Amino acid sequence: MRAAKAPPSKIEPARGSAGDTAYEALRGMLLIFELRPGERLNEVQLAERLGLSRTPVREALNRLAAERLVLARGGHGFYVRDLDLKEAMDLYELRTALEVTGFRQACERAKASDITTLRRSWRAALRQSSQMSDRAAMVGEDVRFHEALCALGGNMELLRMLGEVNARTTFIRWAYATGPRPELNFDEHDALLEALVARDATSGAEILARHIGRRAEALTSLLAPSRAFPIIPRRRNP
Repeated sequence: MRAAKAPPSKIEPARGSAGDTAYEALRGMLLIFELRPGERLNEVQLAERLGLSRTPVREALNRLAAERLVLARGGHGFYVRDLDLKEAMDLYELRTALEVTGFRQACERAKASDITTLRRSWRAALRQSSQMSDRAAMVGEDVRFHEALCALGGNMELLRMLGEVNARTTFIRWAYATGPRPELNFDEHDALLEALVARDATSGAEILARHIGRRAEALTSLLAPSRAFPIIPRRRNP
C-alpha cells in the first residue's frame, strides 16, 4: 500500500527543485518525529544538515507553514506546531466525516479486484511490521490502509483532505506507537474489508465511527495534562 502524498500548498516550487528537496526532507523529519512539537527551527542548521542553502529551506518552511505543520512567527522564525486538545478533537471529527464518506463511495465504486489487492497488501504489511516488532511501522501501515481504503472511492479531493488531516495528527499516532498502551485496533480493519466486500456502507460507517472515535477518546489523557506532547520518540538504531 502506498500513502497518498500530501497535496502541494499554494507555495510550490518547480518539481525537482532544491526547494522541493528541502520540503520533502523536512516534512519527513516532522512525520517521524525528528522535529518535536514546539521546537524552534533553525534555518542555518537545517540548511547545513540538508546540504542546501538557506533559500530553499526557507521556501520549504513556508510551504509547511501553509500546510499548518509548522508555525511562522513574525520576526521570531519557524516553530513545529503544538497540537492542543480542541484542535485534535476537531481533526478527528473531520477524519471521521471524510473516511465515512470515502467508505460509502468505495462501496459504490470499488472494483472487486482492487478490494482483493487492498486486503492482500494490508495482511502482508501487518505481517511484516509485526515480525519486526516495530509499532511505529505498524502505525504507518495503519495510515496507509485508511488512505488506500478511501482511495477506492475515487474522490481525489477527499483523499487529499484526508492526507492533510493525517499529517497534522502525526504526533498523536506516534503516541500510539510508543506509549505504554497502544490503541491500534487492527482487527477492525478486517471487519471494514468484509463490509466493503458485502458493499455494506452502513456497517462500514459504524465500524469507522467506532474505530476512530476510540482514538479520539484517548486524546484527553494524551493532550490534556499540558501543551507539550507527551511522546517518547522511536529509538534510533545504533
